[in-house]
Formats: sequence, structure tokens, C-alpha cells
Amino acid sequence: MSVVRRSSPRTPLSELLLLQREVNQLFERLAEAERAERPVSAAGWQPCADVYECSGDLIVILEAPGVPPDGLRISCRDQTLVISGERRERRPAAGAAAFLCMERPQGRFKRVIPLDIAVDLRGAHASLEGGLLTITLPRVKDRRGREVTIPVEREKD
Repeated sequence: MSVVRRSSPRTPLSELLLLQREVNQLFERLAEAERAERPVSAAGWQPCADVYECSGDLIVILEAPGVPPDGLRISCRDQTLVISGERRERRPAAGAAAFLCMERPQGRFKRVIPLDIAVDLRGAHASLEGGLLTITLPRVKDRRGREVTIPVEREKD
């Protein structure tokens, strides 16, 4: 014999509470998914970057306000551009006791940008102006590579 439970009739308030609980669970799952997708870095922060192509060059613009030029290192290996640096700790101005709010990140950072196209590293250059680091990487002109003719020798009798 099966037991049938009778639940209390649902009221609009109970329906609303159920909906609120489901929406909260959805937001919790979305927050967990976002944390899982975010790359874990040994560095404390990652500056924002834009990458685009313009006039045969690959342009990378990275936000680096407060980072001096000698605090930046740019390298490229295995079709990967690596930009690292450090924004030094800020001290309160003279006469101030302590920061009340400190939202701008500080410390070391490392940004890795994969390059899907061939670039000529010998012609690359970078400049830092107004807190924006602009890296220009010329694309390789001949993407198919050079044609090399291999002579065929005759077999000697």
C-alpha cells in the first residue's frame, strides 16, 4: 500500500519564497563557475589588455598605470607574448595616517597572451604613455614561407 502525503496548499507567498531560493542557487552556481573559469595566477593581479590587428601589425595595449617602464618585462617565446611587471606599494601622503580605501591593485603581475599569427619579433617595439603599454608586433610578410629549390642529382653509374 502506498502512502500519499498531502502537503499544504501552495500560497503565492510560498511560491515566491521557492522562486527566490531557486534564483539564489542559480546565482551561487554562476559565481562558482566564474571563479573556476578565471585563470589562477601566482601574481596578485592581471591588467586588462586589448589585442587587435591594424595595417599589417598586431597591436597589444595593456593597462599599466603606476608601473614605470623599468618595472615592465616583455618577452615572446613559442607564439606566446608574456608581459610581467610590478606596481610598487603606495604609501599614504605625508600627514595622512593610513588609507581608508585602497582599491587599485599592487604587487607583481604576469599576463600571457597567445599569438595565433606569425609575427616578426625583430621589428617589435613597445611604448608606455599615459598608463597604457602599447606593443606593436609586425606580422610576417610572407606567411607561406620562402620557396627553396632542392637540386636533384643524377645517379652515378
